[in-house]
Formats: sequence, C-alpha cells, structure tokens
Amino acid sequence: MKYFGKLLETLRTKKLNKISGKKMTTLDVKKLTSCGSDWETNQYAILNKVKLWLSHLHKNRLFPALEESIELNLSLEEILKENLECKLWFDNEIRARRINERYTVYEKAHQIEFQLDRLFEFIEWAIRLNKPVIEEGFILKNFIEENIFVRQISFSDKNYLGKGYFTLPDNKKSLLNIYLYEMGWDWELENSRNVMKTKLIRSIPNQLVKNPVDELIHEFLKHSQELYEPVVYVIETDLDFPYKETIFPLAEEKLISVINS
Repeated sequence: MKYFGKLLETLRTKKLNKISGKKMTTLDVKKLTSCGSDWETNQYAILNKVKLWLSHLHKNRLFPALEESIELNLSLEEILKENLECKLWFDNEIRARRINERYTVYEKAHQIEFQLDRLFEFIEWAIRLNKPVIEEGFILKNFIEENIFVRQISFSDKNYLGKGYFTLPDNKKSLLNIYLYEMGWDWELENSRNVMKTKLIRSIPNQLVKNPVDELIHEFLKHSQELYEPVVYVIETDLDFPYKETIFPLAEEKLISVINS
C-alpha cells in the first residue's frame, strides 16, 4: 500500500512521461464522469478497458497499457479534486439554510448532492479497479529496465547535431537492428523534456552476425554511416519480450537517460 501511494505521488509530480510518444485517448474520462451519466454503462467501459490492459501485461506487452492506465488515474484524480472543491462550496452555501428553526432543503440541492455522491463513488471505484494495472505495470517495467544494458562504444563524446547510432537486438525475431537517432525537445508539456526520433537503418539476421557486435558496428560505420565522428551505443538484453510494445520503448527511454547523464 505504501509502495502504491509513493508511486502515485511520483506520477502526480512528474505528470505523464509518454514513452511511446502517442496520444492516449482511448477513454473519454470527461464524458464518463459527466453529470447525468449512465454510471452502470460507464463502469462496464472502464472494467473492459482494465481487463484489456491486464491481459496485455500478462503477455509482457507493456505499452500502451501502462501509459493509458496512468493517464486514467491522473485524469480521475484531477476531476475528483475539482469536484471536491465544488462539494465544499455546496455544503457551505447551498445544501441547507436554517429558517425559523427548520431546514429548508431545495429540490435542486438534493439533485446536486446526489450527482456529486455518485461521481465520487464512481471515481473511487475506478481508481481501486485500476490500481493492479499500475502496480503490475511498474513491476514489469522495473524488471525489464534492470535487464537492459547500454554501452557506448564510440571514441568520441560529441553528439553531432544531436545525432548518433545505436544497436538493439530483437530476440523474438532473431534480428540485430541498427538505428539512427536524433535528440530534440518536446515543448508541449509544462516542463520541456528530451525526446528521441529514431530511424531503422538496417536489420541483420543473427545467423549473419559472425563477429562481435562492436566489430560489426565499427565496420558499418566505416562503410555506411554519413555522420562525422558519431556517438554510438550498443544496447544489450537477453529478454525476448514483445519488441514494439515493450523492449524498444524502454530501451529508448534508458538510452535517453544515459545521454542526458
């Protein structure tokens, strides 16, 4: 329980770091929490989505399930905070007034109170339901990160125009992939952050990789690359988890961390 609370506090502080770079809009949270909603239908919508996310995690497919789950949690907490302020105002100003030793309660006030209570119940239920997705997702994420290793093999520390190369194995398909990367900035968030654009240059079947990876990439740079004294990284992992949904985005995130360190 303490771990989950600490995790959520980190998410609130850092907001959502969208590793995949894709906009997560699979659930319209504003619509699901609007007054007059069909709460039962909305519960089914979230229940089905949580089941889908968990099924992906159980297949070691981390993204976009984890990102969508985090975004749902943050959006629900934001709506909860906004409406708690509304309920406080309602309790103080609208709910009841003492007149001639009796309470006069307006019908509209009853309706508002009922809708707010239903909203709070729905949000608290949805956050509890979503909790296992975030917990399992971060356990899986941490495990994978501990089994991805980044080595710089170039002699130069210069990052020419923010560009360089890295290799990453796709163990499911028995391929060694070589990428060109370019560092940039994402200015859309409140706190700008480094982002990486990548381009697949070559995929080499493992059976054709006769020499160690370091020798192979140096040979590639000698005959194929266009950058002057590029920075080159070798990313290694023995995991054969899904490449696109898990290995690549976490390897990219770890490489960005290494470059920025």
